[in-house]
Amino acid sequence: MKNSGQNIRLFTKAFFSIYIFIYVFPFPISYVPYGYLFITRHLDWVKGQLNLLFAKKVFGINDIIFNPMNGSGDTTLDYVALASYSIIALATAVLLVLLVSGKIDKLYSFMLTYARYFVGLTLISYGVVKFLIGQFPGPSYFSLESTFGDFSPMGLAWRFFGYSDLYKGFMGVAEILAGFLLLIRRTKVLGALITISVTVNIFLVNLSFDVPVKLFSGHLLFFSILIVFPYISKLASFFLLHQPAQISDDRYTFDKKWKRLIYISIKVILIVLLPITMVTSHVASQKMRVYLNEWEGIYDVQSTSSLTEHSMDSLLSIQKIIVQGKSIMTVDSHKSKQYYTIDNIWNEGEINFIKDGDQEDPFTLFISEKENLDFLISWKMDGANVEYITKRKLKQDYLLVNRGFHWINEIPFNR
Repeated sequence: MKNSGQNIRLFTKAFFSIYIFIYVFPFPISYVPYGYLFITRHLDWVKGQLNLLFAKKVFGINDIIFNPMNGSGDTTLDYVALASYSIIALATAVLLVLLVSGKIDKLYSFMLTYARYFVGLTLISYGVVKFLIGQFPGPSYFSLESTFGDFSPMGLAWRFFGYSDLYKGFMGVAEILAGFLLLIRRTKVLGALITISVTVNIFLVNLSFDVPVKLFSGHLLFFSILIVFPYISKLASFFLLHQPAQISDDRYTFDKKWKRLIYISIKVILIVLLPITMVTSHVASQKMRVYLNEWEGIYDVQSTSSLTEHSMDSLLSIQKIIVQGKSIMTVDSHKSKQYYTIDNIWNEGEINFIKDGDQEDPFTLFISEKENLDFLISWKMDGANVEYITKRKLKQDYLLVNRGFHWINEIPFNR
């Protein structure tokens, strides 16, 4: 019976070890400059083909594709991967127990360390983007003009978190702190405890608002629990029974100096260089997210006139023109929306824009301010030339933006 219990323990450790490796690999290559381009994406393709094979041959799912860049981590193939990785881990765990059972404890300890760095660097990455433009954008002109009921649950969550820079900063600090504490051996247990609280929140948000990274955030939470689990009895003694408890600090010993140098070099790369690389790449990406446009705003059409015999009904029915960054959106009388991409902005309010990426000759938009605070917009497109007299609204004209913060509120202001 004792031997049976020992085998179950070894099998469980072997299973989790193999599963962690399959799921996490090829981390951390993607964080290395050009690592994703030359290595990671090819290895991800191999994993994708393996999961496709499982989907078709094992589960009989033929109508399925591998699309790693569609933004969703909850595709059918991702759920197939969950099963295929588990099957491979189960089969490999049996072999490990039969062939090298004496090395499983060491393998499990190493894989927990691997998972620890994976979760830690992932949370640091999550935290850094909270201070940049990207994950949770602030109120945009497009969202300010959208009705509450038109938002998806995920869109609602993103705009809720994006509204407050203070709250975004709080989330970012918590994630970065948890991540760095996980990277350091002496603080890994504290880091894991904070990480569990952080990832529980992330996971519940993803569940509650249908954010398609439920599987990934669930793995972050699960790995965090695995990291802290070996210390659970001592933590329970300290926090619940109020008894003294000491957590042993596992140290790696080396019989050769060169092995220790390699170990230290890897730690420096993971704890220092990779976070720096990660931060610099996130900051560099801001250049693609920020586009200065002095004509940003929401232009409510007051009157419309066609300057050519040839006119387009779609242009004559426009009631609202929204300009933000490199995008233009129009809303007609039927609430239908059309989107355009700004190609260039010239002097005197001349804007070139296109409908799609294959368009060679851009359309032209002229915006000029009149004396009575109205704005004249001349829209030239496919031989038609339509002029709009408009009123311009800026972000500070909206209550959501101009309400601000008040320490003192004599009555609730809940609208």
